[in-house]
Amino acid sequence: MAEIHTDIDRMIMQAQYLLAMNQSPVDTDMTDMERKQYQDQIKELIQTVKTLLDANVTLGEKQKEAEAKAQKSDARIAELQAQVDKLNGELQARRRKIHGKNSEKKSGAKSGDKGKTKDEAEDDYINNGCQQSKESEESSDEESDESSEATNPKGDLSKRPDHYNTMQAETCVVHECDLEKVKAMGLTFLRYTRPVDQFDRISMIRQDRYRYVWVRDKEGKEFAFFIPMDKDVEQRSCKFVDESKYDMPTVVPHTSGTSSMVSDLVVNRFQYAITSGREMYRMINEKMKMSKMSIFNWLRHGAEFLENCLETIKTWLLKPGTTIYCDESWVDTKVTEANGEVHYRRRYMWVIVNLTTKVCYYLYGSRRQEVIKEFLGDFKGTLMTDAYAAYLYFNKLKDCTHVCCWSHVRRLFVSASRDYKDTLAQAFIDLIGILYKVEVENQVLGRTEKEIVKHRGEESLPVLHDIYQQATALLKQFEKNEIKLSAKLQQALIYMTKHWEELMAYTKIGSVLIDNNC
Repeated sequence: MAEIHTDIDRMIMQAQYLLAMNQSPVDTDMTDMERKQYQDQIKELIQTVKTLLDANVTLGEKQKEAEAKAQKSDARIAELQAQVDKLNGELQARRRKIHGKNSEKKSGAKSGDKGKTKDEAEDDYINNGCQQSKESEESSDEESDESSEATNPKGDLSKRPDHYNTMQAETCVVHECDLEKVKAMGLTFLRYTRPVDQFDRISMIRQDRYRYVWVRDKEGKEFAFFIPMDKDVEQRSCKFVDESKYDMPTVVPHTSGTSSMVSDLVVNRFQYAITSGREMYRMINEKMKMSKMSIFNWLRHGAEFLENCLETIKTWLLKPGTTIYCDESWVDTKVTEANGEVHYRRRYMWVIVNLTTKVCYYLYGSRRQEVIKEFLGDFKGTLMTDAYAAYLYFNKLKDCTHVCCWSHVRRLFVSASRDYKDTLAQAFIDLIGILYKVEVENQVLGRTEKEIVKHRGEESLPVLHDIYQQATALLKQFEKNEIKLSAKLQQALIYMTKHWEELMAYTKIGSVLIDNNC
C-alpha cells in the first residue's frame, strides 16, 4: 500500500511540473493546437490520478474494516476454542466416572444437578463464587420429600413377618431346661413351649435350640421360662470356644439372630454390597436355609435396634479436643413408587470419621448446611473438610479449628493437566507432591506431634509460600490478558487462594492429616 501511494504522488508531481512548464513564458516550438492537446492530456492524467487517490482512500478504509472484522473473528475463534477445550476436559473426566453416566440416565428429573458427578457439582460451586446455589438446596429437599413417600408405597409387604420356623442350620445345639431348678424355685412345670431358636455365625452357622417350659408361679401366673442345666455344656453335641455365652439366648429383638450374626449380615450388605439373594445362597453353602425376606427383616430390625446406640456413638464421634474428618457425596438410590414404577433418586450422604475414637458415622439427608450444622452443633476440636460452603460457618466458632483438605485442591490441578491439557498445572502438582512427601516421612519415621509441626514448618511452609506466590501471579497475568488459562486451572487457582488460610492450618496442628483420605 505504501508503494502505491509513492507512485501516485510521483505521477502527480510530474503532471503538475509539466503543467507549470506549459504555462511558463518560455518559448517552445509547439503550435497552439499541440499545446492545447498536451494540456488536455495532462488535465486528464491529473483527473485520473485524483480518481485513483480517492479509490485508494476507499480501499484503505475497507481494509481497516476487514482487519477489525478479522480481529473479532479471531477473538470468537479463541472463545470457541476455549469452550471446546473445556468440553473436551469434561468429556475426559466423565469417561472415567461411569456412575456419572448412569446417573444422567436414571436420576430423577427434578434434580438440580442431574447427571453430574461430585467433581462437576463442585465446579458449579466454584463458578458460583464458592457459594451454595439455592436451586441445589431446594432440589435436594424436594427429592427427600418425594422419596419418603415413594419408599413406603401402599401394599408394601416388606415389613410382613416371615415364618422363621422354616430356617434350619445343619448344626443344631439343643439346650434343655433344668426342671429340678424350676421346681426348686417354687415353679410348677406345666408343659414345653415352642422352642426359641437362636442363630449365630462362627466358622459356620450354628443353631441353638432352647427348650423353654411353660410354668405357673405361686400366685397362679403362667409364663414361658428357661434356666440352663449345670451339666448342659459338657453334654452338648457341638462345642465351641466360650460355650458359656450360649447358656441363655441373646438374640436381637424381633429376630432369631445373635448380635454378631445380624452385624455380619449388615457388614455383608452395606460394606461388601452382598444382596439378600446372594446372602441366601451363601447360607445354603453353609448348610443354612433362610429366605431373602427373612434376611431383609433381620436387617430392618437390626437397624431399629441400633438406633438406641446412635447418641452414644455420636458422643464418641464428637469427643471434644479431637479431630474429625468430614466429606459429603451422593448416591443414586432405587425407589419403588406405589404403582410399581422404579425411579432413581439422588440422596446425599455425609461421612464423618474420628481417628482418635475409631468411629465412622454415616449421616443421610440433604446437602443443606442445616443438616451438618445441626449434627455437629458447637463441636470443640478440629474439623477437616473440603471448601464446600456448608462448612464455612465453622470458621466463626471460637473453639473449633477449620482445616481444608489438600487432596481436593490437587484433584483440580490433576484434572486441569490431564483433561484440559494445561501445562501450567503440572508445576502445582509437583509442589503439592513435595508436601505429601513430608507427610509420608512423618508417618514412616513415627514422628511425634511436636516433631511433625517442626518439620512442616521447616520443609512444608517454604513450599506453601511458593505455591501461593505462583498462583497469585498467574491470576494477575490472566486478569491482564497476558496469559491464557484453561477453565479448570482457573477454578483450581481460585479455589485454592480463596481458602488459603484453611489450607495452611494443618501445618500448626501435629495431630491433623494433610487431607481427609483417612
